[in-house]
Amino acid sequence: MTTDVMQDRVYTLLVPVELKSTKGEVLDTLTELTFRRLKGSDARKVLNAKDKGTGEFVAALVCASAGIPPSTFDQLDAADIFKAGELASDFFGVSPTT
Repeated sequence: MTTDVMQDRVYTLLVPVELKSTKGEVLDTLTELTFRRLKGSDARKVLNAKDKGTGEFVAALVCASAGIPPSTFDQLDAADIFKAGELASDFFGVSPTT
């Protein structure tokens, strides 16, 4: 018996994000996110965030799956957030709108 396990997925951002130092210097530009399957500790964080509202749930889901900090998530364009939420939820088996 074989089971298809979803592999990492790369998403190219519609609006790149400049990652800056505390002094405001551009250190790097984020142009894509790579989503991976979640581990148990990731799932716990995401599920705990679900009770705080949809925004916190989506942020936790995207941050855990893409391996980005909340500060980077906060800089993402809204269109990228919605697409990222969809892609990350594919690994989790839940909808980001629940």
